[in-house]
Amino acid sequence: MPVMGHNKGPLQWADLCQLYNNDSLETLCSVFEYRFNKRHKYCEGSDLEDSGREALLVSGKTPSGYSLLYAIWMTFRPAFVKVVLLRLTTDILSILCPLTLRWIILFCERQPVFDWAGYMYSLVVLGAICCSAVSRQQFERHAGVTMANIQTVMAGVLYRKTLSLSHSSQRQPILPDTVPLPSREAECVGGLAVSLACFWSSPLRVALYLGLLWRELGPGALVGVVVMLILIPVNSAVQRKVKHLQTTQQVFRENTEELVKEMLDKFQALKLLAWEPWFHQRVTKSRARELEMLRILGYPTAFSMLDSICVPFLVLFFSLGVFVLGDDGNVLTASQIFTSLIVFRLLRPAVMDLCWLFSGLEQSCQSLCHVEKLFLTRDPGSVEKLLPDSFQGKYDRCGDDKHCDFNDGKDHNLFQKSNGEAHRLYLKAFGWHWAAASTLIYLSVCAVCLAQYVVLSVWTREAKEVQGLEEWRELRDSRLASYALLGLMQVLLVCCAAYCQSCGSLRSSDALHSELLSDVLHLPVRVDQMIDLRKLLQTFTRDIQVIDEELPKHLHGWLTSLLEILSALAVITFIMPVFSLAVCPLVMLFLNVQYQFSAHMKMRNMESNPVVSVSSQTSVEDPLSGPKEVCVKHHLQTLNQNLLVKYNRINTESWFALRFDAIAGILLFLVSLILLETQLDSGIVALALICAQNITSPLHRYTHAFSDINTGMLSMQRLCELARIEKEAAWIVGHTPPFDWPQRGELKFRNYDCDALYNLSPAIRGLNLTILKGERIGVVSKKKADTECFLNCLYRVTEASNGAVLIDSVNIARVGLHNLRSHLQIISQVPVLFSGPLRANLDPFARHTDAQVWLALELCHLKEQVRQLPAQLLHPVQRTSIALSLGQRRLLCLARARLARVKILLVEEALPSVDLETEQLVQRLVHTEFKDCTVLWLSQDPATVMHTDKVLVLNNGQAVTFDATSTVLKQGSLFSQ
Repeated sequence: MPVMGHNKGPLQWADLCQLYNNDSLETLCSVFEYRFNKRHKYCEGSDLEDSGREALLVSGKTPSGYSLLYAIWMTFRPAFVKVVLLRLTTDILSILCPLTLRWIILFCERQPVFDWAGYMYSLVVLGAICCSAVSRQQFERHAGVTMANIQTVMAGVLYRKTLSLSHSSQRQPILPDTVPLPSREAECVGGLAVSLACFWSSPLRVALYLGLLWRELGPGALVGVVVMLILIPVNSAVQRKVKHLQTTQQVFRENTEELVKEMLDKFQALKLLAWEPWFHQRVTKSRARELEMLRILGYPTAFSMLDSICVPFLVLFFSLGVFVLGDDGNVLTASQIFTSLIVFRLLRPAVMDLCWLFSGLEQSCQSLCHVEKLFLTRDPGSVEKLLPDSFQGKYDRCGDDKHCDFNDGKDHNLFQKSNGEAHRLYLKAFGWHWAAASTLIYLSVCAVCLAQYVVLSVWTREAKEVQGLEEWRELRDSRLASYALLGLMQVLLVCCAAYCQSCGSLRSSDALHSELLSDVLHLPVRVDQMIDLRKLLQTFTRDIQVIDEELPKHLHGWLTSLLEILSALAVITFIMPVFSLAVCPLVMLFLNVQYQFSAHMKMRNMESNPVVSVSSQTSVEDPLSGPKEVCVKHHLQTLNQNLLVKYNRINTESWFALRFDAIAGILLFLVSLILLETQLDSGIVALALICAQNITSPLHRYTHAFSDINTGMLSMQRLCELARIEKEAAWIVGHTPPFDWPQRGELKFRNYDCDALYNLSPAIRGLNLTILKGERIGVVSKKKADTECFLNCLYRVTEASNGAVLIDSVNIARVGLHNLRSHLQIISQVPVLFSGPLRANLDPFARHTDAQVWLALELCHLKEQVRQLPAQLLHPVQRTSIALSLGQRRLLCLARARLARVKILLVEEALPSVDLETEQLVQRLVHTEFKDCTVLWLSQDPATVMHTDKVLVLNNGQAVTFDATSTVLKQGSLFSQ
């Protein structure tokens, strides 16, 4: 993978150490730990007796975070100095672009005869862009590398400290197989250190840009700044509201995920009970609350779009308005308008960064104090207590063969096979009409934005021809009104675009989740043998979250950036038709770089956060008996490997960003060169230059959005793969049995054959038997697989390959699965109850009255126990299985069967943990309350079926004997075994 512009492989550790003048990771960890200990001792005001001891005293007060910040600064001081110098260079060079464009416009305003000076101006523009881009990319690259080093060193030191404390303790050691350092807080600490090093940068940039604006617009520039500052608290308030809404949405999402997890955990019981519609309704209801929160979050999204698109218009509108209305002698020129426009765009991020330093400082300090508290603890067990719940329970000995899950790129290979299918599925779910409407409205937004530039350009041209004060005032008022009207149109169009995007994304989220849920519920009973249930759960959680939140955002960024690029190129080509000759080569160059960038961005999915997911890769001795240095060494090796991946990602992204800046620079150079030869009006020149300059940001956004869409479409591809998995038979078919079927419960096997099910149960060949109405049949085998195979045949978990199973002379293969399974009931060996009210576990479709439910509970000797659990009977938030024993749950299943009034009942033998008295009660209730039912007792213990009328003995799928219990006991040695 070429990095840094060379066709070599990925950078290795030695290359990176030489490139950044870094010491080894072990050396950095030692220096950091020494600095931290020294500073902490100084702050505590006391000297430790043993200076080499790693255990630190815990002060009575809360850690301030200064010791950690000091250690970071002293350890990475050379890197911070380099970052600061690069930041200073970037800030100074950032003003070159607006200055050079201003010079070109002024050059055209004077209408000189074109000579060598025009070429010089074009070369200056190209040089300014190149210098600014190189400086900015170098700063971002070194800042990213410094943050990665800080996070990794903190992870290594904390691991070594925890290992040392575990060795010194007498208890069983708690050693991190994954480093116990919360990634979000580690990133916050690293970002804070870099931000504090560049704290002076934002005020410097603000001062530079304000100076340029003051020169162009005078006091009018301050009005625009005031408008910008007024809108910042509004934006902050919206962001706080968004965080609150996202927290609420996360609660709803977790509720839905819990239901899905329960559905997958108890999938077999759910299928055999034919309760899929009930669970579908529950998940859909929970999902509806989640989608409602997504709909509400669409309003802040619309405000965010207004903030990014319309705020620049407001700032410039008020500034220009105050400038021209404040003094009739203030006549706008092209250089003033378009230089101010560019500088205002540069000023806003600087002001936002400055505000973030103050608003985000408190949160960063909290993270700093929390991480320092982890470093100061001397109890290895307390480390786990200090971590968030999501990080607890992830510790093991360094010798265990556990590894972090790295993405091996298989998903990308899968994605490449059917790229178009995922896109078509998403657009179909999004709605072609919403997609078309969004595209047209976004195109209108771009057109209005360009129209604003045209109005300003025409204004400056007409201002040169004005004769007299009254004519100037009339022109000023009309152009300001036109500019304001276009701004109002822009606001309305942005709101419409946000509405279309919200409607389409909600439609896709609802449709795709419903299809996914339906596909999963139609999977065969033994889905665990076909699919990894953990991956299936991830599809419901991670992939659906990508579809809900990330894909719409990425598609919005891709579409807007693409339309901005195309519209800018169209305007430039319209002004300078000769530029069309350069469009195709530039587009081909861009697409080539963008293709390489998308391929390299796969590296991001291979990256494992070194502060979260790092494992030892080599087995070592027990930490209590072996040297801790072995664990530390292997851990640092893993940190090095993860750091290499992060380094290569940073360098790759930086190098490609530089390439995109080069393409934008070439385009602007060509535009300026052609403009200086055409002798156009300065307003038209300014319009073409601003369109060319505006392409730089969309180029970066387009490539990142395109790559993110490809990554997000992997989630769509997994949904496509799941939809192609073979489903079970139809739940309801056109040929339905009579309403009162079955009336007798007579069961017949006629030359029945079925194949083995995933090698879990044996194949059945030539089974012939008849079970009459009301008979009690014991189905016995030495292996549980035989009885499960018999159960699978009745429930059509396994379809017949030959012959038939008849219930009251109706072939069950011709009956819908729900029609069949809803007329069978099973008392499982491990009875399953679902979350929710007890009432729903007995009668989920509310087909019986409360009196009937209480009667069934009373007949099964559960009425008094249930009366003591009113919360579980009335409220859906409690789990009935928490308060009920295994035997009581078997009785509840019996009450469920009593309510269903089935004619065929299957009873599996109880687990040894069920008390004998309860199991005898179950047998008595089956004999007394299910007199008219055909009952099949499935067991591996002949003693539990001695009360039955007949016994069917199975062996490897074959019916060995089927006769009366006493006869089989005398004749069959297999039954005796």
